[in-house]
Amino acid sequence: MTKLPEDKKFIDFSDYARPFAVKLVEFLLPTKIGAYSITFSFLVIGLLASYLIFVRQFMIYAAILILVKSLLDAADGEIARQRNQLSMVGRYLDSIFDFIVNVALILSIAHGLDSNLIIVSSTIILFHLQGSIFNYYYLIKRYQVNGDQTSRIFERDEPLPYERDNPKVLKILHKLYLIIYAWQDYIIFKLDKKAIETKELPGWFLSLVSLLGLGFQLLIISVFIFLNIYENTLFWFLIPHTILAILIILIRKIFVR
Repeated sequence: MTKLPEDKKFIDFSDYARPFAVKLVEFLLPTKIGAYSITFSFLVIGLLASYLIFVRQFMIYAAILILVKSLLDAADGEIARQRNQLSMVGRYLDSIFDFIVNVALILSIAHGLDSNLIIVSSTIILFHLQGSIFNYYYLIKRYQVNGDQTSRIFERDEPLPYERDNPKVLKILHKLYLIIYAWQDYIIFKLDKKAIETKELPGWFLSLVSLLGLGFQLLIISVFIFLNIYENTLFWFLIPHTILAILIILIRKIFVR
């Protein structure tokens, strides 16, 4: 995890792929492979995993590909920071591709199961809301300790492009991001807007919240698929993980002020 000062880091269960991503970036730094190439690669890998799940073939490989997707998802930002090539285009592209892969995975898992449209839609919504809770608290922490601020707690205003960003592309991606994520950010803020007023969110709390992070969510899906119990995936994000999300918000309000 390179988005926080060394003395402010915490155990991030959703960022388990980071050590491997760092090693991969060390290998790629002398090459011409850049952050955008890695971002598009994780999109392709994620969609390939979704296809294998959809056709119910090579499921073990699908489980592995999901973990590879998480590895590449960590590596694109890592290589951008290592090369000092931060990009708002890359920041939004990453989030949009995450959404595409997430939806593809959930739809592929639901395919062939006795799940109606309401259950599948609710799973997609709750899956992303749970991830947004982690992002919300994590961003607050980063701003509290002067960590990486490429992402913003509130993304409503058009971002200022970095030198390497194409302003027109950035404007389009920002609008797409708002369509996909703005409602989620608004809901999470309304549920716990006083979190912004805390002096500093403690590490133990962020570690707990990281169980809602996208990386950990994908790890759960990968394990379920590997164990051939993927039919439990929708239930997990509908009920147990949603209960965990509610408990985390309550813990912040009661114990972290």
